[in-house]
Amino acid sequence: MATAAKANLQERFGVEPIDLEPRVFFRITDNWLELTVRFILGTHQIRGAKDAISRHIISEFDAAGIGIASATYDIVGLPPVELRRRRGGSDAGNGPGA
Repeated sequence: MATAAKANLQERFGVEPIDLEPRVFFRITDNWLELTVRFILGTHQIRGAKDAISRHIISEFDAAGIGIASATYDIVGLPPVELRRRRGGSDAGNGPGA
């Protein structure tokens, strides 16, 4: 990255030039390891780079026999829903927009 561009980023975002190198940040959650990748590219290069990185990671995981899990939620035991009419008159005018 050009020196002038680094200086511009430092001025705009308050980061030190050394912090502009590509970097991976790890965060351990309650049930997985989250990886955040930081890198700087031109506006029209980002989508292709993210795609290439993702494909490379999946390929390497497959080669190492590492599967990717996803969270699955099973919603059970929901109580029945009851609709009751008000006593004493018509429901006209009591709906949405009334």
